[in-house]
Amino acid sequence: MGISLKSIADDLSLSKATVSWILSGKGEEKGFSAATIKQVTDYARKVGYTPNLIARSLSMGYTKTIGLIIPSISDTFYSQMAQSVEASVSSYGYVLILGSSEGDETKEQQLIRSLRSQQVAGLIIAPTNKSDKAISMMLHDNFPFVLIDRYIPELRSNYVIVDNENSSYSLVRHLYSSGCRRVAVITTDMHLYVMGKRISGYRKAVLDSGLPLEDRLCVEIDRNTYIEDVKDKMNRLLDEVPDVDGFFFTTHYLAEEVMRYFIMHGTDYRHKFRFACIHSTRALDILSPEMARAMMPITDMGRKSVDILIENISSRDDFDQKELILDNTLLMEGI
Repeated sequence: MGISLKSIADDLSLSKATVSWILSGKGEEKGFSAATIKQVTDYARKVGYTPNLIARSLSMGYTKTIGLIIPSISDTFYSQMAQSVEASVSSYGYVLILGSSEGDETKEQQLIRSLRSQQVAGLIIAPTNKSDKAISMMLHDNFPFVLIDRYIPELRSNYVIVDNENSSYSLVRHLYSSGCRRVAVITTDMHLYVMGKRISGYRKAVLDSGLPLEDRLCVEIDRNTYIEDVKDKMNRLLDEVPDVDGFFFTTHYLAEEVMRYFIMHGTDYRHKFRFACIHSTRALDILSPEMARAMMPITDMGRKSVDILIENISSRDDFDQKELILDNTLLMEGI
């Protein structure tokens, strides 16, 4: 028979409740002495006690698990974010459960319901644009969660994001100060608040450079078919605006696909155009080392979102929402 709370209590001549409180991490909260807490924890370690997680979750109302919902596991940005979140979650003694919404609000809502039914302690979500109903429900239920990378401004909730508008503005202004006169923005998912802020930064930079805004220079790519759509939209852009001399990409995978387009067409793009992008990848470091970029602090985003969530889990009733905006690191020296 395995070691149980009762056997530990009997061996130490303590009550089962005392042992249970101490091994659940609530010894100090319940007023037990440091000596008693040490006695119980040392003995449990010595005899190799493994807690019954199912029983513990029933008593606590949640498990020692945290859910992470991201738009795409295959996206290098979100896979790096998941790695950062998992490392931080593990340091707190929790286990991470990962789900991918694929940018589909219905799937996202199903994931939220499923993870909550499994009694996760809290959620970290990079939400779709239509997550307000599910998020409102979590706020109503006082359920701990943090939005990461994206957020919904109409709802007051925990979030960790970056300064999208100012980063975009700085990058585009840099392109114009480097000699560009017609900079196209290649973007996707313009309905997302985050992408809207990046477009806003682009437009402000164009106007502050003393140039007019041109609808033809704002190219929206369908995220679901972006490989084919980049080809079609780039053909049209270069036909309609042959003197375009700069490109601002609101996300890294569009930059990679446009580089592929230029290579397939034999274009000497590194000498013909100037580029800037929100975030980057190792592939872009090779394909366009001169590209100006705003590097997003992925590790900090993951770590801080977990810190906020754990604090929220620990003090639900007395917790004030945390709204955190981090700065990107601008890399422009190559241009």
